Amino acid sequence: MFKRTIRLSPGIYVNEPGALKKLPELINEFTLKSPVILTDQTVLKIIPQYLPADFVTRYPVEIFNGSCEFSEIDRLTEQLRSYDGIIAFGGGQLMDTAKVVSDRLNNVLINVQTVPSNCSAFTTKSIVYSPTHEMIASIREKKPVDAVILEPELLKNAPLEYLRSGIGDTLAKYYEIRRRLTDDKMHSLSLSLARDLIERCREEMLKVNDPRTLNGLDLQNFIDTIFLAASLVDGFADLDGRSVAAHTFYNAYVKVIGPQRFTHGEIVALGNLF
Repeated sequence: MFKRTIRLSPGIYVNEPGALKKLPELINEFTLKSPVILTDQTVLKIIPQYLPADFVTRYPVEIFNGSCEFSEIDRLTEQLRSYDGIIAFGGGQLMDTAKVVSDRLNNVLINVQTVPSNCSAFTTKSIVYSPTHEMIASIREKKPVDAVILEPELLKNAPLEYLRSGIGDTLAKYYEIRRRLTDDKMHSLSLSLARDLIERCREEMLKVNDPRTLNGLDLQNFIDTIFLAASLVDGFADLDGRSVAAHTFYNAYVKVIGPQRFTHGEIVALGNLF
C-alpha cells in the first residue's frame, strides 16, 4: 500500500436553501435513466415539502431497515442491482449503507443527509454494526460519493439530539486528532491543512450556543463545518486523521450500556470529556 493516500469526496457539494428542489436537474446532469430513492419511513414523511411536488412518486422507493449491518447491505445490493443511481435520504447509518451498496454496484450515489449528526454523507468510509449495535467493521469504499446535496432548513429542524450529536462528533476531530498532528509534521502541506481544519472544527462548534437560532451565513458555516471541514480531515490526514479516543469510548459505552438513550455524537461528546 501507499505510505499516505489523500481521499477527496464528494464530487459535487451543495449547501443552500431550496437545493433539493433542483435534484431533477442533477439527475439529468448524471444522465440517470433509472434511479431509486433509498430512505426510511420516518424520513419519507418529512422530505416531500423540500422536494419537487411529485419527486417521491416519480421514482421507485426502497425502505432502509434502520441499521448499517452486513445483512442489510447484502439485501440492498440485490434489491438495487437494476438501478443506475441511488438517491439516499437519511441519517448516518443510511448514508454508510448507501455508500457500500453503491460501491458494490458501481452506480451513481447522491447523498442527502437529513440530520446534521456527523459527516457520513461525505466520507469514503462506512462503519458496520452487529444486530446488537456493536461496531464490527470499518469499510473503505473504492469510489467517492458523486454528490452531496444539503437543505439547511431541513438540517436545522432536525431533532435537537441530532444537532447536539453533530457538535459532539465534529469537536472530536480536534480532541482525538491534535495529538497526532504534531509540530514536526507541519512541513507537510496536507497535514498542516488537516490541523488547520481540526482547529476550525473546534472554533466553529464552540461558537454555537443554540443551533436552532442560526440563520443565513452562520447556519451555512455550521453545516459546512460538520460536513465539509470534518470530512476533509479524514481526506487530508489519512492515518494521522483517524478517530480514536472518543470513538473508542463510544464503542465501549455501547457494548456495556447500549445505544438506546443517546445518539452516537452525544456519546462521543462524553468521550471528548473523558
